[in-house]
This record gives sequence, structure tokens and C-alpha cells, in this order.
Amino acid sequence: MGKAFERILSGGGAPVGRVPANGVPGRCTVLLVDDDPITLEAYADIAASLGYTCVQAADALTALRLVAEDPAIGIVVTDVQMPAMDGLSLLDELAVRFGPTRPIVSIVSTGFASMDVAVQAMRNKANDFLSKPVSAQDLAAALRRACGQWAQLAMRNVLNALTPMPQGAAAAAPAAGADAGPPSNEDLLVFARAMQRSRGRRGAFFDSQLFGDPCWDIMLDLVCGQLEDRSVAVSGACAATGLPFSTALRHVRQLVDLGLVRRWQDPQDRRRDLLVLEDATFDAMKRYLGETRNRMP
Repeated sequence: MGKAFERILSGGGAPVGRVPANGVPGRCTVLLVDDDPITLEAYADIAASLGYTCVQAADALTALRLVAEDPAIGIVVTDVQMPAMDGLSLLDELAVRFGPTRPIVSIVSTGFASMDVAVQAMRNKANDFLSKPVSAQDLAAALRRACGQWAQLAMRNVLNALTPMPQGAAAAAPAAGADAGPPSNEDLLVFARAMQRSRGRRGAFFDSQLFGDPCWDIMLDLVCGQLEDRSVAVSGACAATGLPFSTALRHVRQLVDLGLVRRWQDPQDRRRDLLVLEDATFDAMKRYLGETRNRMP
């Protein structure tokens, strides 16, 4: 659970690549579905030129198989009119089979656009709607919106995973240290600082680039600041990553864009900005630290 949260968003950049073995994605693959090979190839060329990793399917049944086999797929762009199973039925299948367990954002494209089709697409959980012929600009904008929606869903799944188990489930499978009471903020701060020191010590033995988790380093620094009731400047959070400032700043922006971190101008010094974890993120971090601490032998 902890490693899953640490690795979320560690990659940065365009949403390409595969999901790590723990099943929690930091980036995703785009699935393009259309029975017209010319349209399919045109979409693939546009998406590839924008830096996305794509897979293709000529029909809905193949698309369902690919989604089931490849957990990296997080965005589906599908035509409506297709043989055997149409695109709206595909959306329904995706929502029922995968919606509860993994984030999938759907985009519908059709050459027979109408208000009825658009309404039906939205009822079938479509996140966006494009009318053919789809321009490169329109597809790029739809994929950009889908990336933001997918990232929010992925992070929400991780935050939900950090929610403590119901009492009955916890009693059925007690963990080491589970009999300890809830740790105080001071206990959590000591544990978080120990995690920071442990991560820092890795650099004495291994190349730090092998274990780059800048978003996690930023969030650890921010949770320590809030536990100490201390303001954290953007520059300080960036320094916690050990990366060049411009690189670390990109990860700060990611966290802000995802709604996990809030950034505002320091009222006492307008030359600098401050950062703080949003309330839901702070609560999740405290639960994570407390549960991990209590499960330590």
C-alpha cells in the first residue's frame, strides 16, 4: 500500500508507459477503437506525435480483451458505429466490468453525431464526445482533458486504498502493532522524519536516480511541515527532492494540478509561494503514516 502511494506520479511528463506491478498507475496507455483502418491509423499518428503510447483495436470485442489483458490502458477512444458490438455497448461493458476497480476515461467519436447519440454516450459513462472528421487539434484537446480526469481518478483510488479497514475486517486479520492506540501528531512526525532520513541514506550506497520519487519526497516534506504547524515554501519542498529546481518544480505543479497540494503567495513575503497539503491529502498521509508505523515489527 505504501509503495503504491509513493510511486504514484513519480514519472512526470506525458502519460505514456506501463503500469508498475503493484497495479497503481503513474501514467497510462491510450486504446484506439475503430472499424475503419484509415481512421484508426490517423488517430494513432496524431496520438503518437503528441507523445502518447497507444494500442489499437478494430472492434469492441478486441478492445475489451486488450483492456482486460493490459492494466496500463486508462483512456479509450472509440467509434460508435461498429459491427458485432457498437461503441456505446463497449462503454457500458467497460463501466460494469472495470469501473469499480480501475480508472478508465472514455472518449466517443462518431460520424453520425446527433443530440440523441451524445446524450446516450454520456449515459454510458463517456467522458467526452467528438464528431467526425476529428481534427488533430480536437483529438489533442480531448486527450489532454482525459489525462487530467484519469490522473484524478487514479489518485482517488490510491487515497481510498489508504482508508483504514472496517473494524470487523481489522479484527479478522490483526497486524503487528495493531493493538497500539492511534499515534499522536508528534509520533507521526518522528516516523515521517525517520522515513526521510532513510531515503536520504540510500544516496550513500546507490545512485539516487535509481530511486527517484520526487512527488513522494515533496509530500513527505509537506506533511512534516503541517505536523509541525510550519509553513513550507516552494523552494524548500523542491530542495527536499534533491533534484534541480526546475525539475522539482514540475512535480510541484503536478501535485497542484491534481488537487493534492495547494499553492498560494506568502502574505508576509510576496517574493515566495507557500505549499500545503489539501485537507483530504493530509488526512490520507496521516492514516498512511499511522498504519505503516503500527505495522512495523
